[in-house]
Amino acid sequence: MDLSNPNDQLLNAAVASILTVVTIIINLMENEGNDRHGIAREPSLIREQWRQAHMYQILTAGPNNCIHYLRMSSAVFYSLAIILRSNGSLHDTRSVCVEEQLAIFLYILGHKAKNRVCGIEFIRSGETVSRYFNKVLGAICSIQERFVKQAGSDTPTEILNSAEWYPYFKDCIGMIDGTHIQATLPAAIVARFRGRKQVTQNVLNACTPDKKFTYILAGWEGCTNDMTILKDALSRPSPHGLKVITGKYYLADAGYTIMPGFIFPYRGVRIHMMTLRRGPYEG
Repeated sequence: MDLSNPNDQLLNAAVASILTVVTIIINLMENEGNDRHGIAREPSLIREQWRQAHMYQILTAGPNNCIHYLRMSSAVFYSLAIILRSNGSLHDTRSVCVEEQLAIFLYILGHKAKNRVCGIEFIRSGETVSRYFNKVLGAICSIQERFVKQAGSDTPTEILNSAEWYPYFKDCIGMIDGTHIQATLPAAIVARFRGRKQVTQNVLNACTPDKKFTYILAGWEGCTNDMTILKDALSRPSPHGLKVITGKYYLADAGYTIMPGFIFPYRGVRIHMMTLRRGPYEG
């Protein structure tokens, strides 16, 4: 081959180009084969940049964007992330920071999103989504005693400072009621949870007049009546059972039976929002 010949120069350049392309294809095929055998690759720069932009969009795009997406403000989100990181419940990994782990968890809870839908949203594999959802779930459960504390014996400030409530409710330490939360269950047990509000859990809640939860008992079938769940809560040993302080009481609705520590409205008294919309009670 005479490299001084223009035709030979073109041929040489063409062969070099073809060899370059073939080398690239071989490398791609080898990488694909490595992936199939579970050998990890470095995260794609483009995917990583998109994830960072996605998190930035969620947390800083507008005052309500984070609330709509994660069901809490960005300030609360960052505070929760700091708590979970500082107490050692969650750690940044090579490819997923604590903030993204928490966002995946909250997105699934807030939108009832399926694993594969969340994977598309955050550009993560189904295994990654599942793994970090369970990690964050365990972390949240580990801090429940820090934030959900049973009511004490002191009269709530909201009652003390209200001429309408004090002294009539001076011994009231909170309110209880059940709420139905939709549940996704294995086919073998789904029938037990089917009730008048479809497939749900009937969750017992207690809260103070300032809307702070003091007790939560989840797991009961949606068709279970409220009184059965309350009896279960009262029968559980400390600290898992509902505590009723002697001389104090909770307010409840007519779905419960009269018993010490609980006061219920007279029959026919309107207490639910739907009935109050019909107009003032007369009686």
